Amino acid sequence: MTDFDDANFDDVWDDDSTKPQSNWFAFEKVGDNVSGIFIEMFEKEGSFGPQHVYVLKLKNGEETNVALKDTTHKVQIGQLKRALIGDVIAFRFKELVDTGKGNKAKSIEIRIRPKATGEVREE
Repeated sequence: MTDFDDANFDDVWDDDSTKPQSNWFAFEKVGDNVSGIFIEMFEKEGSFGPQHVYVLKLKNGEETNVALKDTTHKVQIGQLKRALIGDVIAFRFKELVDTGKGNKAKSIEIRIRPKATGEVREE
């Protein structure tokens, strides 16, 4: 435990190194990708509507969240219904797609590698 006499409170807001790293994966440029062990999925209301959020455990042991918008990623969300906890899932920003509405949408590719359980999955 840190003694209050030794703690430095003065510059905590001015020191960028004190800002915790985000655990949300951001697809910023074509080719960005992330993969990990699927540990949880939850739904949330985002600033642009409902989203499905997939929580992955990365190779380094950290966890990251990948959000897919319900409106623009229906196909991917449907594909991910086959994923089970413990599977390896991967996301890749494939390309920008013209929506005809002025904004381009991010096309995200999905890959699922089932964990080795011998379990048979229905197609």
